[in-house]
Amino acid sequence: MIVSIANTEFKLPDFFIVGAARAGTTTLYAYLDGHPNVFLPKEKEPMFLAVHGQDWSPIDNRTGQKAGYVVDTLSNYVDLFKTAGDGQLIGEASTWYLYYDQTTIRNIKEIYGSKASDVKIIILLRNPAQRAWSHYWLKRRNGEESLSFDQAIQPEIVRERLEKHYTAGFDYLGFGRYYRAVESYLENFPRVKVLLFEEMIEDFPAAFLEISRFLGLAPLADTNAEKKWRNVAGPPKNAFFGILARLIYKPSALKSLVKEAAPYRARAGLKYRLAETLFQRERLAAEVEKRLTGLYREDILALARLLGRNLDHWLAPRTKSS
Repeated sequence: MIVSIANTEFKLPDFFIVGAARAGTTTLYAYLDGHPNVFLPKEKEPMFLAVHGQDWSPIDNRTGQKAGYVVDTLSNYVDLFKTAGDGQLIGEASTWYLYYDQTTIRNIKEIYGSKASDVKIIILLRNPAQRAWSHYWLKRRNGEESLSFDQAIQPEIVRERLEKHYTAGFDYLGFGRYYRAVESYLENFPRVKVLLFEEMIEDFPAAFLEISRFLGLAPLADTNAEKKWRNVAGPPKNAFFGILARLIYKPSALKSLVKEAAPYRARAGLKYRLAETLFQRERLAAEVEKRLTGLYREDILALARLLGRNLDHWLAPRTKSS
């Protein structure tokens, strides 16, 4: 949509995929990115609305520098969408928007002004115990995490990392406490679609059709994105693959140049195919899942009441792989 900022008109997103992390946002992004009537920026997860106006920058703990994928200026953010075609629906996906819901909502309202109520919000949610485990292994895969899962979720470790302004994903448990954030989006925006990850993987075509209708799009005929865009995370299948993975996922100047030159779908598709080759899913132990489910129980029950949905399947540990 066209938004006026300081008397200048800019193209900005009509919709946001705000998370949750590890709940199918990449698969949905890939599906929508292939739609001729949708414009998505070259890079998923600019995170701008979660950090704009803050007096700190998120740090990549692998380099000790500001996370390179984060867009932290308004001018750079609006540049992401300037090549959108007339009539295209503009979207953006950043999983920090669910975690930093208050900052994100405030920034949308400040930037969009009276047009904020026209914004559509898509929220994907996943069994929070399974989501936390999957998120942890994503960090391990990317070379960001060296601690065991039990060590990494200790409150003092989480607090220390957040105080150092490491990227927000290290709060593995906090990312799965959905109730307050979902409530905030429902209270502040009239057009919010909440979809469950478990429903999406059970019937991708139906999920994509539901999202297409929500956005006012004709659905694509090809709904096989699930076969192409599984973002596998887990330990490497062998030692050699572990070495290769560190080279692939470690930040580098060369990778930054490739990002500029190659389209997102080409790079992401290659990365995810490599992930399926290099990594194996690590099963969440039943006793750990039971403990995590207990921690989330009250939040799950509150969310179920808020959405008017039965989420009992999240309260019954399933111990499926990440």
